[in-house]
Amino acid sequence: MAQSFAPLIHALIVRAQATWLNRACENLRTAPTIATADFIKKCIPTTGNADLVFLFYRVIDAAVGRMSWESLGYSIWIAFEIHQHDHETRQIEMLWSGPPPADHLAARRIDQALYDLIASAKREILLVTFAAVKVERLASALLKATSDGVKVRLVLEFAEASEGQLSFDALKAFPPALVKMVDVYFWPVENRGRNQAGKPGKLHAKLAVVDDVVLVSSANLTDDAFSRNLEVGVRITDIGTLVWAKEYFDGLINESILRKVSSFTKV
Repeated sequence: MAQSFAPLIHALIVRAQATWLNRACENLRTAPTIATADFIKKCIPTTGNADLVFLFYRVIDAAVGRMSWESLGYSIWIAFEIHQHDHETRQIEMLWSGPPPADHLAARRIDQALYDLIASAKREILLVTFAAVKVERLASALLKATSDGVKVRLVLEFAEASEGQLSFDALKAFPPALVKMVDVYFWPVENRGRNQAGKPGKLHAKLAVVDDVVLVSSANLTDDAFSRNLEVGVRITDIGTLVWAKEYFDGLINESILRKVSSFTKV
């Protein structure tokens, strides 16, 4: 029974309007301790939403013998406030490059969103890409970030490790002055699966993690991807997504699935 109670409250709070739910919870908190479930149901504020009333009735019935009406009122309202806070702090912004979306569709360019994140970085930047070409503006922004004390990590694809599936090492797009300041990781070919034709898998992810924000898109770090290709992505502010992205790549590094490029190799 304890496990079935939380879903009932969740089903109620995701449908309820704040003002109405606040009144209903206040009625619960001030109801007589000895009041019956039928009495409590009659105290629910009127609403034209019959489904909402039905859900509240189910919560009331489930609470009988398990908690006081006062406790139920507080529990529902606290759950509602937590839900509202979670909803407000979890933001997803659509991004694009190439043909712009219609005027009524809110979205920012992928490159601008990335540059804005890097410019405001305070602690760390993780960039993952398959290809990198003509990234002068990006390299300049990353170099400034490193000079401000921001830790920068690059996870890149290499021609040799991909056995020629990428013709130009992504690292070569970045100037030596920056490369010396950052940590670079690659996916060794011996750690990759192979298809039926014998070709190894590609390091094909496109991801940026900047402090508390995650940016995922189809775009490589190239001038074509930022300016001409049709690409889409999302900018995500959500602690669960952030933790997953960081722990996934940290795990790959800690388990040596991804390996650090040596200073000798970098220069």
